[in-house]
Amino acid sequence: MRPFDKARIYFSMSIAQMTASSLEFSKEITTSISRFKRMDWGDTSPEDVLVNDDALKHIDRVLAVYNTSMGKIWIIAESENGNEYTVITILLPTEY
Repeated sequence: MRPFDKARIYFSMSIAQMTASSLEFSKEITTSISRFKRMDWGDTSPEDVLVNDDALKHIDRVLAVYNTSMGKIWIIAESENGNEYTVITILLPTEY
C-alpha cells in the first residue's frame, strides 16, 4: 500500500470553485493528486524534494507544488495520528 492511499482529500474553497468552473483545471487537479500519490513531487524545488522524501520516513508533513493553467497549487499531506497519512489538502499558496 502506498503512504497516501487512506488519506481523505480536501479542497480549499478557492480550489473547489476553480474546479467547478474549469474542466481543464479540474483535470489538472486530478492529475496532480495522482502524481502526488505516486510521490512525484511535481514542480517542488530539489531541496524540498529531499525534505519530502525524508518526511515520508517519519510520517511528517509533505508539501508538493504543481503548476496548472490557473497558477501554482500546493498539495499537503499530514497525519492526525502519527502512524499514517490521513489528510491531503489541495490549496493555493496564498491560502496557506
